[in-house]
Amino acid sequence: MLGSLLLDDLREKRQIFKNAREIVRVLADQFGERTLRLYDNLQGVRSFIRQTMEEYSDTVWEQSYDVDGYEVANIVSEIRGFEQPDKIILIGAHYDTIEDTPGADDNATAVAGLLELHRLLAKFSFKKTIRFVAFTLEEPPYFSGPQMGSMVHAKSCRENETDIDLMICLEMIGFGGKRHNQDFPVGKMKSEYPMYGNFLTVVALPSYAPHVYAWKRIYNKNSKRKIYDIIGPASIPGINLSDHYSFNRHDYPAIMLTDTAFYRNKNYHTENDTFDTINFKFLSENIFNMFITIKELANSTGEASEW
Repeated sequence: MLGSLLLDDLREKRQIFKNAREIVRVLADQFGERTLRLYDNLQGVRSFIRQTMEEYSDTVWEQSYDVDGYEVANIVSEIRGFEQPDKIILIGAHYDTIEDTPGADDNATAVAGLLELHRLLAKFSFKKTIRFVAFTLEEPPYFSGPQMGSMVHAKSCRENETDIDLMICLEMIGFGGKRHNQDFPVGKMKSEYPMYGNFLTVVALPSYAPHVYAWKRIYNKNSKRKIYDIIGPASIPGINLSDHYSFNRHDYPAIMLTDTAFYRNKNYHTENDTFDTINFKFLSENIFNMFITIKELANSTGEASEW
């Protein structure tokens, strides 16, 4: 029985590797820059994400709005909970890029994670609802403003009194390995983390430390590769630079899963953030471990901070 389960896991990991590789290829190589400046690329990826979600769900919809005369959209899908359907675990990743970059790690790897988690989790039923959102326009000049895709979604959730148990932001999750040097925002962290950039981190503001510890406990229980936490104030560069910021602004608990971005990946926000720089074994392992963690969280009882 154990051997059969291990074989199933191995097959699933191989499929994740294959699928994630293709998703990153489509976003970074086929489309490349995904901005309003190259609107057709942004729209092409929007259609690709929606079509991919629709292969596994009939509950896909778009939250569209206008920016500078262009229609843009967040793409949303849900697995409705059977016991506490009004309690939502939200998983999100932005699909746009900064100008002049193909955005392989930032943020095609996270979109691959989002779509693969959607595929994997859609096979099951859970006590709580799981919502998947691909956000548009996370990058400057829209970051932190009212037209940022995640800000639009978080604002609508607050206005509709949506009960979000936890928002999980996926932000750059595919750049890792022992040949990558790891930098840190605080010098003393060097003694507490691996010296090489071959790990994933879970990041949050101090207010949401209990959610970080809960995620870390469940993740590390099921993973061979340990996840590390970074908890600190917004004054630490980078700790607030993604879609979890929008949900924090609207008083929702949110954490970010990341390979630490510019503290490791020197291709960040450059033309060198390309498909060939991604470690797909690292990426697929991260996605599988998230899948196992979210399965447990979505069937838990009580508040997320108590898990």
